[in-house]
Amino acid sequence: MTASPLPYLLMDADQHSMPPPDAYERYIDPLKSEMAVRTVRGPDGKSETLYAGRPMRMPPKNYQVTFGDDLLGEIGLKGAGVDGENDRDIRNVIPGSLLSRLNPLRSLDTDGRKDFVKRYRELQPLLDNPADRLSVMDDQGIEATVNFAGPLGLEFEFEHDLEGLYANLRAINRYLATEWNYNHQNRIFTPPYISLASAELALAELDAVLHDEVPRLIQITSGPAIHRSPFRPELDPFWSRVNEAGIHITTHLADVNFYARQGEEWDEQECMLGDMDAFQWTFYYGDRPAMEMVGAAILQGFFSRYPNIRMLLSEQGAVWVPYTLRKMDHAFLMGRKATWGTLEERPSEIFRKRCLVAPFPEENVDRVAEVTSIDPLVFGSDFPHGEGLAEPSHYLPQIRNLSEADARALMRGNIADFLGLQA
Repeated sequence: MTASPLPYLLMDADQHSMPPPDAYERYIDPLKSEMAVRTVRGPDGKSETLYAGRPMRMPPKNYQVTFGDDLLGEIGLKGAGVDGENDRDIRNVIPGSLLSRLNPLRSLDTDGRKDFVKRYRELQPLLDNPADRLSVMDDQGIEATVNFAGPLGLEFEFEHDLEGLYANLRAINRYLATEWNYNHQNRIFTPPYISLASAELALAELDAVLHDEVPRLIQITSGPAIHRSPFRPELDPFWSRVNEAGIHITTHLADVNFYARQGEEWDEQECMLGDMDAFQWTFYYGDRPAMEMVGAAILQGFFSRYPNIRMLLSEQGAVWVPYTLRKMDHAFLMGRKATWGTLEERPSEIFRKRCLVAPFPEENVDRVAEVTSIDPLVFGSDFPHGEGLAEPSHYLPQIRNLSEADARALMRGNIADFLGLQA
């Protein structure tokens, strides 16, 4: 791995780690142990995740791309001693292999690809604890990162079991606070996850989180919280605490959310995001949750009611931003009112001041910056995922048209300001 050739250290708005399979069992309230998310092995030796003893509601069929023997055979690696235990393991240790122009495997011969996969397989054990992760960040030239380790999709699995949902959220947040810290040495910011499905239980979890450690940011679902707006007035006591504490919020794309269910009205079956067909992927994948999340925060008056809170949207791309800002501004200019607050200026201006988005690695940053300016844009590598960057330096071709000041703002300054760090 090589450090960035830029004359400053980078700050990354989107990296990932994986909790160990027993994290929920170890940290859940002993009186609620039967509710814990746990991983078991069946008679065939394959692992299965159970949610309060229930199997996954909607198991993946292909999980976005078949990433086992098919992929290894394609790049000449099948039988090369790099096979993983399952498709998810393989996916998590070949960063960049789902990209196109920025795919690090494209320019390598078979031996080079074998070596690449082997190196990242060996790197995997260093990613899931903070001390070793810092050494990896040093090699990458990254000063600070937002580390997503929270339970994406947990609301879907516990849609009809709020007690089980919040018991497991308390468990995983205890794990994060204990083994990572929400803020590790001002370099790794791992947000606790709080569901806003229940106003009472969300406030109780916020109290517990603040007792652990005051985080710089908390993670909430991208989209409605089990069919309710996360910005409804019922949650004012929760958001008042967050606003007073100076905590920001972040959202992230999940493997499964409630948007896929909308396809049933078009004779499409509900499925995980990775299994969506062309119609579902176009209309219910990452853009719509991000658009509606930003739209609700602005047009339902959330940002006007809570002036200290900003929002980071990671791994949801940015191609939707120009269209969404135009539509919101049009509504404002036609005199449309906010749901629960006021709109004192154009929604596009509110967005620039209060929201940050991380473009996907291969998106055209210039087009979005022309509409928004560089202010709401941040660098997010999605490391170490297959659709992420293997090394941050691979992103440099994407910023070649930016001025030196704008490039620094994108690669460091904007997220530094969000996290309260020196830009």
